[in-house]
Amino acid sequence: MTLTLANISLVNISNVQAATTDNTIKVSLDNIRYIVIGNNLDIKNSYNSNKIALQEYHDARDAYKNDSEPVESDYKTTTTTTDDSGTEITTTIVDTTAYNKAVNTYNTEKSTYETTMAAYKKAQTAYDQKVESVVYAAQDAYITYLANLSNEKLKEDKVNSNEKEEQVYKLQYENGFISKNEYTSKLQANTSINELNSLTDTVELSRTKLCNTLGISPEEKMTFDTNITENFEMISKINYENDLEQMLSNNVDIKLQNDQISDLEDEEDDYDDKDEENIYNYKLENENTTLKQLMNTAETDFKGQYNTLMNSYNSIKSSYDKLTEDEKSYTIMETKYNYGFASKKEVDDVKLTLDTERSTFNASKNTLYVDYLRYIQMKEGY
Repeated sequence: MTLTLANISLVNISNVQAATTDNTIKVSLDNIRYIVIGNNLDIKNSYNSNKIALQEYHDARDAYKNDSEPVESDYKTTTTTTDDSGTEITTTIVDTTAYNKAVNTYNTEKSTYETTMAAYKKAQTAYDQKVESVVYAAQDAYITYLANLSNEKLKEDKVNSNEKEEQVYKLQYENGFISKNEYTSKLQANTSINELNSLTDTVELSRTKLCNTLGISPEEKMTFDTNITENFEMISKINYENDLEQMLSNNVDIKLQNDQISDLEDEEDDYDDKDEENIYNYKLENENTTLKQLMNTAETDFKGQYNTLMNSYNSIKSSYDKLTEDEKSYTIMETKYNYGFASKKEVDDVKLTLDTERSTFNASKNTLYVDYLRYIQMKEGY
């Protein structure tokens, strides 16, 4: 059987909303990136740092490009005089002080230009990494929040079911079918109210965490799209070797190290002029070793995430059949109830079992989706 998860929603509730006004912020997986880029404080700080680095780079570039490298001949002054015999004497004087000052200024501008260019590249990379990190954290927090909401709804159903059972216990006790100790014991065994209260606190905490990650005050009016119906068949079609090649090509740390090696290779002539070929060779070997280490680490981490993803996928496939069987059982029980062959309590019990199985399945689905998001993020180089 081909696994298709698109026909089962992520949570067992039709809609979740804090308010419905024109000022309501609508949150969904599709617009989380847009929301965090516009509101998350860490991203704003990284963005501002990136812009500062860019402006400093532009200023240094303009100063460097607008000047030309000093030429000693431009600082020579030639005078011609005639001696007593009438012979012309030409004298050339170099303003060494001005020339050296101009050279120092030019070298400083060049150095500042190169330094700010490297700083801007790092700031841009840091910003990109911060965005991806926060987007992933927000997506994870969003899915966790929806899962907690689903569990809360399930626990509410359990509380309602237990309240009906308590009414039955009360009638049994009042009519002498059970003892007072047995009646008290049954009531004490029912901890669903406490569990619901604890879960409600968990829901509120996960909502606060989500809002903080998004950069939105928890007091804001928000609606949350619960219609997450991703089809994960594409996971079974993943070509790991192709994805590994893309990951190594996209990985920002590897890119930065390759840039570091290129910059060092550009300085080879300078080391030759200083008769420092050995120092250059050692430095180049160290940089290449660092590159190899980064590639090995990236590949190990990516392989680990691939294994995690596939384990999640295989786990949800095995639980899918169980959920399908529970859905069939519930349909049969409803039919029996409609024809008078089953009680309302029997239907409610089967439905509660089904809802529990769905909750377990959705938890696995949530884990799978988060694992998939992280895999794609790593493939893109972050």
